[in-house]
Amino acid sequence: MGACSGLTCQVPTAFAVEALAVIHGLRFAFELGFQSVILEGGSRLVIHKLVTNLEDFSEISALIWEAKEFSKLFEVCRCICAARSGNMAAHAMAQDGLTRREDRFWVEEAPLLVAAVADEGRRLLDPS
Repeated sequence: MGACSGLTCQVPTAFAVEALAVIHGLRFAFELGFQSVILEGGSRLVIHKLVTNLEDFSEISALIWEAKEFSKLFEVCRCICAARSGNMAAHAMAQDGLTRREDRFWVEEAPLLVAAVADEGRRLLDPS
């Protein structure tokens, strides 16, 4: 449906990077007019913080709060943790973003390598 990659500077931890990616992804989906989203994240900790109602006092609590507020803009927002093997398209997207060194957005398309990785993942899930 859409893809984006963005560069960030001086983000203190990998968890903060994951939380920022969630925020950017939700904002992008909202701007495209989606009303239902399935958010796949690579960090089990960040996904857990998004789906729990427990108060968060971690270093990424402000980012988690912002992501939860964004999620309220959708009729449905489901968050699931994707293992690295199931998240290869996201990894390819990050690699592509690093080589381009600028923020990029695609609607109804993606970089060729990312599309190929996503197609391979779909083929493995449904080989028929």
